[in-house]
Amino acid sequence: MPFATSTPAKKHGTSDDSRVSIELDETAEHENMLSAEGGDNCTQTTSITLDDEFTSSQVKRPMVPDDSGVIIELNETAAECEKMLDNDNSNTIITETEESDITSTASWLISIHSSISSFFLDKSSMLKKVFVAVVVALCFAYFAASIVFHIIDFCPERRDITPLVAVTCVGLFLGVMTFMSSHFGHDIQQKVLVPVHTVIRRHWNFLKWVVVVVPLAGIVAIIIGTVYNHPRNLLSLAGLATFFLLLFIFSAHPTRVNWRPVIGGFILQFYFAALILKWEMGYNMFRFMGEEARKFLAFTDIGSRFVFGDKFTDHIFVMQVLPVVMFFSCVITMLYHLGIMQAIIGKIALVMRCTLGTTAAESLCAAGNIFVGQTEAPIMIRPFLSLMTKSELHAVMVGGFATIAGGVLAAYIKFGIPAEHLLCASVMNAPCSLAVSKLLYPETEKSKISNVNAVVKTKGKYSNLLEAAAAGASQSIALVANIAANLIAFIALLAFANAVIAWLGGFVCLPDLSFEKICHYLLMPLVYLMGVRWEDAGQVAELIAVKTFLNEFVAYEKLSVFIKARNECNLDYHILSPRSVTIATYALCGFSNLSSIGIMLGGLGPMAPDRTRDMAHVVVRALFGGVIVCLITACTSGLLVPEASLDLEACMSAMRNETLTSQVFQDNVTDVTLGLTTINIGAFA
Repeated sequence: MPFATSTPAKKHGTSDDSRVSIELDETAEHENMLSAEGGDNCTQTTSITLDDEFTSSQVKRPMVPDDSGVIIELNETAAECEKMLDNDNSNTIITETEESDITSTASWLISIHSSISSFFLDKSSMLKKVFVAVVVALCFAYFAASIVFHIIDFCPERRDITPLVAVTCVGLFLGVMTFMSSHFGHDIQQKVLVPVHTVIRRHWNFLKWVVVVVPLAGIVAIIIGTVYNHPRNLLSLAGLATFFLLLFIFSAHPTRVNWRPVIGGFILQFYFAALILKWEMGYNMFRFMGEEARKFLAFTDIGSRFVFGDKFTDHIFVMQVLPVVMFFSCVITMLYHLGIMQAIIGKIALVMRCTLGTTAAESLCAAGNIFVGQTEAPIMIRPFLSLMTKSELHAVMVGGFATIAGGVLAAYIKFGIPAEHLLCASVMNAPCSLAVSKLLYPETEKSKISNVNAVVKTKGKYSNLLEAAAAGASQSIALVANIAANLIAFIALLAFANAVIAWLGGFVCLPDLSFEKICHYLLMPLVYLMGVRWEDAGQVAELIAVKTFLNEFVAYEKLSVFIKARNECNLDYHILSPRSVTIATYALCGFSNLSSIGIMLGGLGPMAPDRTRDMAHVVVRALFGGVIVCLITACTSGLLVPEASLDLEACMSAMRNETLTSQVFQDNVTDVTLGLTTINIGAFA
């Protein structure tokens, strides 16, 4: 621009041109500085240089005061802005330093974490072995210390060390088997099992008769040895023949029965029963398990006392029996989360599959029914339900009807029912249910799952053991509510039915007629064939009728009353013999009642919606099979259990002695009272 040059102006130039030049110079320099600062308000002072020809007098006065004020203000603003910028820069420098320190620290921690994680991932196998070795070493050290303290009698309170030795031996056996299976399983299978299987198949035409004849000969020997000393037990054999005949008559396809699962199931059931009822060591083992189960379930009272107070024993059922179901459900869920239940069920299923020749899914479900309910056990074989034939679905249902869940089993133990017989019945009913199912509804279709050698194990759905425990306790709420609701409804329904029957009986001179009395007389012959004394047959028949038409919970509650009356010598009730109580315990051990039909269909239907129609078609037959399974198990126990002395004379003698003692006490009190009265009268006279 011509006006912004630094060429000196002429001495005698006009004052207007010089003013314009000065103003334009100021404006140009000011704009250049603004653009250089990016529009910042904090601008530096503009310096104006004039030539020597121009003096301050040549600049008009009106413009000087305004420019000087702006320059002063700009100087002050610039100083403040420079100070703020310096502070911001210093703060920025500090923040960046801190961020750098934090970043370096974080990266250092991350590197350490990555190194530790990599170490544990790379050495996980070795660390696991070290941990297991340390735990095993500590267990053996504890066991050795316990043995030494027991031998030298070091502890003030001496305890029986047999349970500790038994638990240690079982744990050692399972540990060795697990180690052998994981490290040498393939070699054992290829070098031992496969050759043995080849030899068996090569000589199977001969060995199959050995496999059948030897167990049957053992059964005959056990029966002869039992009835030789107790001839009356032979009556239970007639009951078994009666039930087998009923199953064959009502079989859907009697000419197409595969006898291997039928005979194998009954043989396996009989040997389970003989192991417990005829072998003293087996009976002591189950009795020990039953006593320990009672002690274990007694811990429920601590929780009940905390929730309900010290008077929780005033309401036995609500505050003592139902909490046991909650506690046991919690424990079962924890064992499932740890994989312990799956291992136990899998081994039992393997035995039944090899013995009976049933499919893996059928065997696994039957084994699961020993511990869980009729709707929980099929969850383990849920992927196969849609592929099952009608006979296989029938087997699943019969197994559910013929057994009881672990939670309610714990409640029956709390009632006072013999725990060893409840445990024995649960085990015996599993193979018997498969045998009865294959006789009542034989296989007539091509199985789609016969080649499945193992059922895929489902992974636990809980993240840790505490979550599993909480979930088990929460899930038991529905079970407890279902038990309470069913008892209220069915007991009320039974009372109403008895009232109606009594009203009708009053017109024919039978005002005391009831549902129990009708079943008392109708089922007495059948119960007598099971081995029950004729004097007790009526009461046991009533219990079986209540269990079948109403609920097994009500039946066991009534049986507990008879047991309590016998233990207390309460002659106000009928005193059942110990053998009758045992047979009744086995006969009632199952969910085979009319109300379970809805539970079974409601549980299985959502798992396989496309098979609901087939399930409804076989469910009534399956219920009948479940009832027969319980009765066959009762007959088997009646065949093996000897008749113990009832000791009614001892009870009556004790009652007479108690009555006599009470009468003598009353006579003495009367004599003393009369003596005191005579003395008082004499003194008054």
